[in-house]
Amino acid sequence: MILINRFTVIINIILFFVIPISFIYSYLNYYILGFFLSLRFPILWGSLGLLEIIIFIVFPLFLSLIFNRIENGLNIFFSSFIPIGTPLWIAWFVGLAETISYMVRPLILVIRPFLNISIGVLGTSMVINLIINSFSLIIFSLLFIIFFYEIFVAIVHWYIVNNILNFSINH
Repeated sequence: MILINRFTVIINIILFFVIPISFIYSYLNYYILGFFLSLRFPILWGSLGLLEIIIFIVFPLFLSLIFNRIENGLNIFFSSFIPIGTPLWIAWFVGLAETISYMVRPLILVIRPFLNISIGVLGTSMVINLIINSFSLIIFSLLFIIFFYEIFVAIVHWYIVNNILNFSINH
């Protein structure tokens, strides 16, 4: 048992220096992109699975970024809310607005992709029901356009989640 524990410690030390955290962070971001894109296919979609991925991957990423910044120093964390050169008479309001922004960001990260992707999938399924009931080339073309629109929406939501997480690193 002691040998295995020492071995795992050595492996963890090697992995810490070989694989930087930014690589793991970017890997998780591309995993989220792949997951958002895979939800465009009707068989792969499940609202519970989407909610689980968002809550268990995106939310902890955001919390880890916040706690990492707080660990570096609480004064530095709160002082980064107010940009350099802000007039003193408005500084308290900017700090308050940024504090509220930090409280709202986790909700936006969880609720926005879930609602928009779920509504898009449900809307696409309604168009598919139209095709099944009465097949026409116009409705099939509409489905084709909606599919690419939903791919675009998934990429935009990944971009929003990625930017909110990247913004939380330095701000």
